[in-house]
Amino acid sequence: MVRYWSWEGSYVGVRQKDYLVACDGTILGRFYGTEIYNQNGVYIGELGRSQRLIKNLNKTNNRRPAFSFYVKGTITAPLKNSAPYPLAQGFADFSRSQSL
Repeated sequence: MVRYWSWEGSYVGVRQKDYLVACDGTILGRFYGTEIYNQNGVYIGELGRSQRLIKNLNKTNNRRPAFSFYVKGTITAPLKNSAPYPLAQGFADFSRSQSL
């Protein structure tokens, strides 16, 4: 299981198959290559340097097929936050709230 933190250092969750899953088992999104889309098919972020999650503001209109809201992930233990990375222009931190 690969663990992910946001660009600003907040622990987000783990990858289970093609899904990004929060500690409580909530599906936050689905991976399409390095990009992540929510259950409605809206772009919510991507993998950046050191497997940190970040949102490219130029991709906010990207879409993929929606997927079932009944998909659930396995519950995992939360991990500590880590040090933030500086944001570059044109990017925003990955936010868990944008995925729901």
